[in-house]
Amino acid sequence: MSDTVINQPAPEPEHLIVGQVVGTFGVKGEMKVNIMTEFPDRFSKLEAVILAPYSFMAAADVPTGSLDPGTVRTASIREGQTFRPPKQPTPYQIESTQIHKGQLLLKVEGVNDPESAQALRGYWVLVPREQARKLPRGAYYIYQIIGLDVYTTAGDLVGKIEDVLTTSANDVYVVRGPGVKDSTGELLVPAIKQFVKKLDVEGGRVVIVPPSEWA
Repeated sequence: MSDTVINQPAPEPEHLIVGQVVGTFGVKGEMKVNIMTEFPDRFSKLEAVILAPYSFMAAADVPTGSLDPGTVRTASIREGQTFRPPKQPTPYQIESTQIHKGQLLLKVEGVNDPESAQALRGYWVLVPREQARKLPRGAYYIYQIIGLDVYTTAGDLVGKIEDVLTTSANDVYVVRGPGVKDSTGELLVPAIKQFVKKLDVEGGRVVIVPPSEWA
């Protein structure tokens, strides 16, 4: 059995990511937002959101597959356009929200034309952590999972959860550490009961079935 590792809990983030601007809608400055929350009804109850540049939040914990605006052509700022996209997280009052074809249509104060909305493409949509929805018993936010120590049911240390991949079926824990035997240096653990036997966020550990026993 490996020596016990005391996990130091990661500091809680000030904000949680609930979406990302991916395009424009109409001519009045509405933005199309990919929804990154399991509670899309929350948007109708918000009075404001925080918009943060992609680069500012690049080190934050975000689901895989988010838009990197550096890979797309963004609109140039036209002559006379007064709107300038913020260079740091900035609060905006919400004028309207609507769910349309699985995306959020978001209109905020000060963004009144397609060019201004396009300048925000790739920006994260955040809410303060205090506004986070209370999760059902046994459910946790991703930031609470990352950094947990991973042990097998035999008590052997595998490593730490370094990332969480979000898939249509279930989350997948990306584990790196001294007990990972794969040549990639990573162990991908599906977050289902077949493999994960205990998730103890307060205790700072996850217990999994030894990979050698996975069918």
